[in-house]
This record gives sequence, C-alpha cells and structure tokens, in this order.
Amino acid sequence: MTDAATKIDAGAAAASDEDRTLTIIRHLKAPRDAVFEAWADPAVLVKWWGPEGVTVPDCRMDVRPGGAWRTVMRGPEGQTHTCSGVYREITPPERLEFTWAWEADGVRGHETVVTVVLHERDGGTEMVFTQRLFESAEGRTLHDEGWTSAFDCLDRYLAA
Repeated sequence: MTDAATKIDAGAAAASDEDRTLTIIRHLKAPRDAVFEAWADPAVLVKWWGPEGVTVPDCRMDVRPGGAWRTVMRGPEGQTHTCSGVYREITPPERLEFTWAWEADGVRGHETVVTVVLHERDGGTEMVFTQRLFESAEGRTLHDEGWTSAFDCLDRYLAA
C-alpha cells in the first residue's frame, strides 16, 4: 500500500469514528458533587436514569475501577431493556468512565465506552458526556435521543 493510500484509509477511519461518537455537553444547575453522586449512587441514579417515562426496577453498581454495573429499564408499556458494563475509571467528583452494552437474552451486544467529565462552571456543573464507538451512525443517533431525554430527567431531579 502506498503512503497516499494509507493516508486516505486513515482519513476515512477518522471520519467513521467521528460519525460513531456521541458527545453531549450540558450545563446543570447543581454542584459538581451532586452531579457525580447522581452517576455513582444507585439510590440516586434510579431516580433519573433512562429516557422520559422509563423506570429502573433493578440497578446494581460496584462503583470502582473493575467493578460491574447493570440496570434494567422498564418502558411505559412494560417492556424491559437491560444494559451493563464495567467501570474503568472513577475520579470523584470529576470523572467516570465505563463500558456499556445492551443485553438480549443474557448476551451482551456491541460494547461502547462512556466517559462523563464534570467541570465546575458558572455556579453549576458542565457535564461533558461522550460515548464511543457505536457500530453505526444510526446507533449513535438513537442513543443521542435517549441520553438527551435522560439528561432532561437528570436536570429535573437535580433541580428538585
């Protein structure tokens, strides 16, 4: 392969990675410690996790590097969706990183990596959420809709 061909392939891969990466930045009107707790305390996480109208009847979290987490979400019509992963990094109160995969019939699907970085800003917290690498741009778009709705729930929980 020529150097030019290598550069073209690398450029295509970079564009593909960008299309399969989701980044959402939200300003939350809450202290950074409270936002971190919302991600790290299962008793708090179940109060906002998931898109609007979803409840979390089962949540297990071992919040430490190498610790596992798993949530079961129940939609408005009673359908359940399970996701799970492993924590890679926990740096209170500023950063969490964990793997994420949907489960179907006890089998985990394609795994992505979620990074949540929290910055103190303007009397609140700037949350930079990144999830990468999805199998497709469509998968990224579907998660964008779900996370955006979940973060609306988070914002309301923190404001209460």
